[in-house]
Amino acid sequence: MRYLLEAWNAVVERLRSAKSIELFLDFDGTLAPLRARPEQAHLPAPTRRVLRRLARRPRVRIWVISGRRQADVSGRVAVPGVLCLGLYGWENGGLPSLHDETLRMLAEARSALAKRLDGSAGLWMEDKGAAFALHCRGAEPSAFGRAHAAIEGLRGEFGRWLSVTGGDCVWEVMPRELRGKGDAVRLHLRHARSGALPVYIGDDAADEPAFAAASHGITARVGAARQTRAAFRLRNPSEVGRALEKLDLEVP
Repeated sequence: MRYLLEAWNAVVERLRSAKSIELFLDFDGTLAPLRARPEQAHLPAPTRRVLRRLARRPRVRIWVISGRRQADVSGRVAVPGVLCLGLYGWENGGLPSLHDETLRMLAEARSALAKRLDGSAGLWMEDKGAAFALHCRGAEPSAFGRAHAAIEGLRGEFGRWLSVTGGDCVWEVMPRELRGKGDAVRLHLRHARSGALPVYIGDDAADEPAFAAASHGITARVGAARQTRAAFRLRNPSEVGRALEKLDLEVP
């Protein structure tokens, strides 16, 4: 996997020649550094400034696709012209409509997981309405092992209705009806301008389907080198900001 900032010449002509650019960005771990608690994350000021400039470019349309609720990520980005989508791309103005059975299974799974964890130190659950997350950042190894076993049990019991995606010290549990970031990217690309070039930058397993959906464009995974569907790599959110600065210089 090539390092994007060092391989910039490999993508610059594509950026310059594209009729338009559809820029898709994850939030936590991509635009904003990861924090112990989700409420502590914030968009760095230099990144907000470059997003503002890019959002004014006629050739660029920007989407932030997050596992957060839409109102949460919109408030943290707070850049006019940047379109924020919550719940992995499926919340855009309201919660997705889910079958009654799915909602019941989601509630049962959340309750079952809480009982299995039984207040283990360093573990906590985040309710997102149409999904929930189990966070383990800072947990002791024994608590992490207990969480992993509980999640695997959840997969076996509720896998017909719910999917589980692992991230950086978090597991996200959501209805299979919420089909994830890959489908969200494909949906928006179908309505993109002719000749649009997709650019997708993300940092964890939830972004892998989106890398595949945007594989004909430019894709970069943030973080340590690992197996991925992305073509390029960036080390951290600071380098994401640098890549956006370089993009800003190339788009008139």
